[in-house]
Amino acid sequence: MEHNKLQEKHFAALREKYQVGQHKSAKFNNFLYLILRKAELGIQLTNLEFQWLKENQLFTTTEIISLQQYQATEKERLETELLQLRTKYQITTELELPLSSPVYSVLGKLDAGYTATDSELKLLDNHGLVNTIILIQDILIFSKLKVNYQATKHLSQFPEEPLYSILKKLDKREQLADSEAEWLLENDFDKTLEIYWQQEQERQDKLKFAELKSKYKVSHHPDTSIDSPLYPILKKLNSEEELESSEWEWLEEQELEELIEIERLRKNTILFAELKNSYKATQYQASDPSSRLFKILINLEISKLKKTNLSREFQELFKQVEFQVSEEDINYLSKQGLNETTEIAKQIHFKILKDKYRIMGQLAMNPFYGIMLKLEREERLDPKQVIQLIEEDRLSRHGKIAIAYYRLEAIFYEKEYRRTGNRWNLPSASSNWRKASEPDKALKVTENVNWKKIKESDLSSALLVTRGAAFRDLAQLDKAENCAAQAVECQPNNHQPYTLMGAIYYDQGKYSEGDDWFEMAGERGADDTDDEIERIVKMTKDKEKRREVAEYLLNKDPNRYGWANSYLK
Repeated sequence: MEHNKLQEKHFAALREKYQVGQHKSAKFNNFLYLILRKAELGIQLTNLEFQWLKENQLFTTTEIISLQQYQATEKERLETELLQLRTKYQITTELELPLSSPVYSVLGKLDAGYTATDSELKLLDNHGLVNTIILIQDILIFSKLKVNYQATKHLSQFPEEPLYSILKKLDKREQLADSEAEWLLENDFDKTLEIYWQQEQERQDKLKFAELKSKYKVSHHPDTSIDSPLYPILKKLNSEEELESSEWEWLEEQELEELIEIERLRKNTILFAELKNSYKATQYQASDPSSRLFKILINLEISKLKKTNLSREFQELFKQVEFQVSEEDINYLSKQGLNETTEIAKQIHFKILKDKYRIMGQLAMNPFYGIMLKLEREERLDPKQVIQLIEEDRLSRHGKIAIAYYRLEAIFYEKEYRRTGNRWNLPSASSNWRKASEPDKALKVTENVNWKKIKESDLSSALLVTRGAAFRDLAQLDKAENCAAQAVECQPNNHQPYTLMGAIYYDQGKYSEGDDWFEMAGERGADDTDDEIERIVKMTKDKEKRREVAEYLLNKDPNRYGWANSYLK
């Protein structure tokens, strides 16, 4: 083939490779051909040649040739960069490493900001690169120190001086030289410098802490850190500032009674004077907070307030004294001639007992204060007085006072039975346990009765009725019905078994049959069957069942049972 034709084919191939496209000199252009041949042979183009390509709008060709020529020098650049890495990471020229060495991969990864793995460090160690490993460790430490001491504005990852030495000193909490502190200031490491000043302040605080521990004789305490709760406590004691409740609790946990007593005595002395003034006891001359009067006045003050509203002083004292105003305290005040204080204490004690026995609203002190004092002493009340108060609606039949009364009565009759052997005390004890809302104890009283030895039918009936009523309280209606049936057999003319049976049938939802039993009870002298039915409705917990029995009664006789309307709302 002729030389010219080969040349044309070669030119066409080069034009296609370098994407010359439909250039106006596409047929043949010696200058363009020269440029493409130089590019193909890897010869560097001149600026003039690149300029000609741009002038002829051969931008794609220019880009391809530029990239190709850049690639031609890539090895040289890579060798230069790897040499720089070797220098950077302290690898001597004596160690020969091929370009493909994994050591360069590790160095490149490190230079990109990644952390070396254990296997990568082992690779470096296998190549004897001890200095490189030390440098890597220093870089890691330097990076952490910069973060910890807010010096990240220093962008280089390599530990440079004097910053590295300064940060290491800060980390060891060592004192900086004046020149080092000035360097931080001059180079705008303000936050790092602030951390240093904090460390300096901590050094001063440690000295002060040691002095205060010595002054207050608590040098034996193991805490030496200024972060210990003991340091601010000692500072407050030294400046006579008030301690927080949490600080008091900490002192107690640490059993630092020396410190507790110092503050407690001062505050309690002031508080004692204030309380004597408030409770009209200023004629009592002593000011020692260990006196009984102080404890009584504290109890009176706490009793007036809700525990959640107590000041810190009273919360602390709440833990020191028994929270209870007693009758003995009031007697003590009277014996001390503190008459006004005594009357105030009685009013507060009365309110405490009202709260204990859950009495709401107004209540006359007479006779209820005396009644509650008797209950506190576990003395029996006068039954006539209790019945009268209940009938006058001054005392709730199911209130705490009445329940306490019934409990004491039950205990009394149990003791009387053990003392005298009189079995009539058993139904009385059982009945009172029921009224005290303790049906289990009511059953326990009668569970060991030897029925064969009881000859009196009325006593058997009474025991069976109270036992059946206790089973009814516990919703064990089959057992209750069995007791009621036996009681009827023992005393067929006594209305109480019939009344019990009527109540049981009402509980079972058998209202018509229950009415029959209530009617038989009425025929035998019962005059309170309607009251018993009302009590049954009132004590029924199930709303639907209560509504059901109310509707039954209203359908039966809306006038007689008009009170049942209130249970339909």
